[in-house]
Amino acid sequence: MKYTIKIFIAAIFIASAAFVSPGDKSPKITPGEISDHIKYLASDELAGRFPGTEGDRLTEDYIINEFEEYKLKPAGVEGYKQPFDYISEIKLGSKNSIAISNGELISGAGVNYTPVYLSANGTAQGNVVFVGYGINAPELNYNDYAGIDLKGKIALMFMYSPGYNTPHDNPFSKYERLRIKCAAAKEQGASGIIVIKGPESGEDELIKLRMYGPGENMDIPVMNIKRDYFDYMFKSSAKMTISEVQKNIDSLRTPMSFEYTGGMSQIICDLNPIKAETNNIIGIIEGKDPVLKNEYIVIGAHMDHLGDGLKYGSLYEGHEAEIHNGADDNASGVAGVLELAQYYASKKKELKRSIIFMTFSGEEAGLIGSAHFVKSDLIKKYNIVSMINLDMIGRLTDNKLSIGGTGTSSIWQGLLDSLNKTYNFTAAYSKDGYGPSDHASFYGKDIPVLFFFTGLHKDYHKPSDDWNYVNFDGEAKVLNMVVGVTSYIDSYPGKIDFIKVAEEKKETNMGFRVTLGVIPDYSSTKEGLEITGVKSGGVAEKAGLQAGDVITKLGQYDIKNIYDYTDALSKFKPGEDSEVTFIRGTETKTVKFTFAK
Repeated sequence: MKYTIKIFIAAIFIASAAFVSPGDKSPKITPGEISDHIKYLASDELAGRFPGTEGDRLTEDYIINEFEEYKLKPAGVEGYKQPFDYISEIKLGSKNSIAISNGELISGAGVNYTPVYLSANGTAQGNVVFVGYGINAPELNYNDYAGIDLKGKIALMFMYSPGYNTPHDNPFSKYERLRIKCAAAKEQGASGIIVIKGPESGEDELIKLRMYGPGENMDIPVMNIKRDYFDYMFKSSAKMTISEVQKNIDSLRTPMSFEYTGGMSQIICDLNPIKAETNNIIGIIEGKDPVLKNEYIVIGAHMDHLGDGLKYGSLYEGHEAEIHNGADDNASGVAGVLELAQYYASKKKELKRSIIFMTFSGEEAGLIGSAHFVKSDLIKKYNIVSMINLDMIGRLTDNKLSIGGTGTSSIWQGLLDSLNKTYNFTAAYSKDGYGPSDHASFYGKDIPVLFFFTGLHKDYHKPSDDWNYVNFDGEAKVLNMVVGVTSYIDSYPGKIDFIKVAEEKKETNMGFRVTLGVIPDYSSTKEGLEITGVKSGGVAEKAGLQAGDVITKLGQYDIKNIYDYTDALSKFKPGEDSEVTFIRGTETKTVKFTFAK
């Protein structure tokens, strides 16, 4: 049976598009109510909505109260709540210490020295070996490790690279990431690592102790120390000051590595992981069709943000704690979920399919909440036929709207094009269902997805992302388009098909020459790289890998986490044969493959 989109869209627009004045309580999508929601969710009272905090609990209470007012059915594990926890931050333990080779015991953990976020707990001792910037770049004929024996010793390295002060002409840029530098020192046999900021890089401030990603542990102690404590080593072994050594390396692009033999040093790193106990919030409006009510549409948005900005994710350049209110990211999306829940609560007698309204926690840490939901027993209760994700929909500018996932079902493109004849967005479509937000967790379970997004801006992940910059009328316009999409899905008489989008062949954004075509599970706590899915047409799919597999080895390289994986991936080139070892259930498998040219 042919389904006429045009007539349906007109009916939806007439039913939902009219706005009422700000502040009115209305089941329609209104700028006033969007404003009310965002002003509270992005207020200092909620202190940045960091998972596990009082602000997080207040956020949950607010959403639950709204769901109760709309008479949504609780659909979590504990009422509306689906509890979970994850490691959200790291703090200094009590056993951190440093004794450097001149016998001096450095005091002041967190002031004069600090373990680095990727450090393992434990002790490293041995002679200190200065390894320049800790870079081995064969294509640049540069190797800080040439002629150096680092086995069982402590590597001392500058942060950044010889090209740091020429950012527009820096051939070393891909080697600057601290994780890559420390991995190189570990490969050379270092028992521990000390990093310092060279004088040419500016002030000698310690690296912020914050989470940068799950599983980033280097398995050896890594300490950041103020550089003044090493002046005597440079003057004794290199006959130069630290500044002179760095200037020579930078200007000549020639390593000046050396081993200090004046005595052994010892570093002890002690970091305490802190768990955040938080919840996804889930409510349902049940459909009325005797058959279609057993199919569910998910409308979701993440409710967490970065708190004071000191734990992870902040792009703020200041060093003091400052509330990151996250008005656009993602109070705007939560406001959207609430407005849509209120709208469909007023239409519940007309609904055919059921709608799940969900707000996720832990998204900023790596889609933790949505990944938890799709891996939990709770998802087994519902036949989810589509997922609509609202993330950063509050900054509509020049009428530009991005919509992701448009290739994940055959119905999306025609529907969106027809709807947009009414709204006239300058729309940018992306077919892929994967991406840096919660829809990716659902797409990994073969569920068609759409991701609505009004774009990045200068306030992204900064304290300046406040409610006064939100375009409330623009968000209302976006949400009315979402109403059109949702109502079309609700009444669609056929099966809503799923399409796995073919992998696009291009260089990755990290500059890798090859890709395996797997989607990492950032919420996983397993040793190895657990994957949530593989890209259609990619190397991994052709090799037979599946969602849930845990990669433990790529070629000759052991994989304990995503960072081991990315480090290993950088070693391969297109057309090269290799093999991957992975665990599926209780079975370990190894398959051979060839990286695509």
